Amino acid sequence: MKKSKFFLVGLIFSLSLCPAWAGEFIFGICQGDEKALPYLIDLGIKWARVNISWKEVMPELKDPLLTLKHLQAHPEELVEELSQKTDWSKIDHKLKILLENHIQPVPIVGHGYRWNYSRYQGKSAHPDRIGREHYLAYMYLYTRAVVERYDGDGYLDAPGIRIKIWQIENELNQAGLTAGWGWREPEWIAGLFSAWANWDFLTRLLQTLHQAVKDADPEAKTFMNFHTDIPPKLSRFLRDPDWLEAIDRWKDYMEIIAFDAYPNYYSPEPVRGEEIAKRIEQIREIVGNKPIIIAEIDYPSGPEERGFTPEKQAEFLKASYQSAREVGASGYFKLAITGPDSHPVKITEKDLKVLKKIIPWWEQEKVGRLFFWALFHSGYIKNHFLEVIKSVEGYWGVVSPEGEKKPGYFVLKELAQKSK
Repeated sequence: MKKSKFFLVGLIFSLSLCPAWAGEFIFGICQGDEKALPYLIDLGIKWARVNISWKEVMPELKDPLLTLKHLQAHPEELVEELSQKTDWSKIDHKLKILLENHIQPVPIVGHGYRWNYSRYQGKSAHPDRIGREHYLAYMYLYTRAVVERYDGDGYLDAPGIRIKIWQIENELNQAGLTAGWGWREPEWIAGLFSAWANWDFLTRLLQTLHQAVKDADPEAKTFMNFHTDIPPKLSRFLRDPDWLEAIDRWKDYMEIIAFDAYPNYYSPEPVRGEEIAKRIEQIREIVGNKPIIIAEIDYPSGPEERGFTPEKQAEFLKASYQSAREVGASGYFKLAITGPDSHPVKITEKDLKVLKKIIPWWEQEKVGRLFFWALFHSGYIKNHFLEVIKSVEGYWGVVSPEGEKKPGYFVLKELAQKSK
């Protein structure tokens, strides 16, 4: 049955149950799972990002040869078929539990990190394995089915769930580097020469995801969180647009402009919270009056041996939030509430000396020095040093594994009150 027959009744029903964004300031957390829920409630957080992965909707591909051409010829038929055979119970639950506690979900669809892929014959169905055209087709199909379920128009809907803001993909403007980092497949050197490093493919992927959302729900708003921490000279060295050029090229494929900011990822000092205002002002010059939100932002509370502390984390949160509000940001999402407060790699004196040596090159955009150093130390980088750099990933939380609340927790509570 066509969705138009359900639209009016479904819209009235969903409006009575679920809020939609009316342009107020969004203060949220990217960690929207049940483990974080008690803290979200205590803090007064009203927005939380959640991931609805491809593999949750389509765990295993039976036929990897779907094409966009075939989809365009039979869109409603194929979306309805997928919707009816998908087990939505776990996805519905993680959205409903937030809504029941007056927290609005902001889902991610099309997230291309390795843990989100569907499987084909027991292996990841990444674009280099099943083919770029078929990957695009499946991203459209699964994304449209997801949005159709939660658009609140009465057609193929989950009752009581209405969502109007969607994140499409994740840091797509640095997909090649995140593949080299190990978070997409293929990874490492192969990732730098994969579909993830092909700007034409990335543009088509973003177009496809945006079109899938809008075809399901013309009222929905989308954003993609631009990675803004790679020095522009390094992007140009790799023959990619820098992050501002990426925003300029892709701004028409989203209604909200979002970016991620981890200005202290590599170095604990100085605490760089005030830098966020400059990034927002640079973006504003490109996108005009479109809403701008910080989709991910954080400062690690460790590792201690690298100079990161909970006190500096709290200082960063307060400074970056104030910086964003002063220049008219429309939203601010801290990355996490909880975390392991640990790292899997042993950080040696040699590692600390190397960090002290190369971090100034990174910050001063000494691309040539970085390139030649990496060329002669590729084994050390792949087998050990990348994990040293990524050691901050275990320390985004403001609550320890033992339940101890760090200074940043109380800053978040204060900021949540200011955001009402």
